Amino acid sequence: MQKQRFYIVLFFILFNLSGYSQYSISGYINTKEKNKTVYLSLLRYNEENAIYPGQILISTKTDSIGYFEFTGKLLPNENKFYRVHSNLEENIIGLEFHESGENMNYHNFIFSNIDTIYFPKGKDVWFSHPQNTNSDDKQWRKSIKYELMLLKEYGNSQNTEAVIQAEKNFLYEFKLFCSDSLSDPLVKLLAYSHIKRNVSGLSQDFKSNPDFYYDLSEELIENYSGTSYYTQFQEEISKLSASIIQQKYLFHKRLNYLLSAIIIAILATILLLFQKLRMKRKQETITEVSALTAQEEKIAKLICDGMSNKEIASKLFISLSTVKSHIGNLYSKLNVANRRQLVEKLKIHTQD
Repeated sequence: MQKQRFYIVLFFILFNLSGYSQYSISGYINTKEKNKTVYLSLLRYNEENAIYPGQILISTKTDSIGYFEFTGKLLPNENKFYRVHSNLEENIIGLEFHESGENMNYHNFIFSNIDTIYFPKGKDVWFSHPQNTNSDDKQWRKSIKYELMLLKEYGNSQNTEAVIQAEKNFLYEFKLFCSDSLSDPLVKLLAYSHIKRNVSGLSQDFKSNPDFYYDLSEELIENYSGTSYYTQFQEEISKLSASIIQQKYLFHKRLNYLLSAIIIAILATILLLFQKLRMKRKQETITEVSALTAQEEKIAKLICDGMSNKEIASKLFISLSTVKSHIGNLYSKLNVANRRQLVEKLKIHTQD
């Protein structure tokens, strides 16, 4: 008997839990048409205004008074980004905007399997004034209002320099708001898609201040690992990183070209100076050699041939003291101190 009661209680607990984990998307659209098709789509984080058939999860029809409803238990338990929309004309697919700037025939929202969203009947704008139980959707609405406020504040810049500074100010303020005021990484990811849309120098900001992007990546892998939100954002980060690596590669490549050109110029200058010095020394040697007498030239040549003083004296039929005297004159005229220096100097003279 007690075991039967236990199973009955367990059944009611499981029944209540399963009943609680049921989403509800319902409301009215102001149309005279019956059986108007309403679509529920699952979006990627950067598809706020994109529309194509692959996004659609399910569709339903309105009744005679424009009421529609999606209910069930099969949506993911974690937050996802959805859209409910209906075409103004059944044969024309598209997202329309009211003259006030509001979305006219669709509504994007954050939602999970345990949430409820209800759209009261409006006038011209469908899916307006939604009542969504998802607290993170409320955060996203708050971030959009803050973004619009910043854009209004910084959007009046005229010259290029002012525009660049305005973008930097917008980035700083909006990222600070996202980090301090938004808790769900999906909301931050949606805010990132707005940053990307409104800022041209995103790669430069990623290079200078990467913490926001890496922190968001860590939060996504913790909460949305394996989903398109994480993989798509990682692709974005990879592109930004690759762009920076490419810039660094080009910088170092150009730096190497510049350094190589400088080194070549220095070597060319040194070679030119060396040649000029060599020519100068050769010219000086020619001048000095031209001042030698015929006998001194003979003795200098014999010294270059490796003969000793005695051998030179015997060869020229002169005394040893005369040879020494001529050698002394040679040293003086050629400005050398010994036979080795004399030989080296005369080699310079004889080279072409």
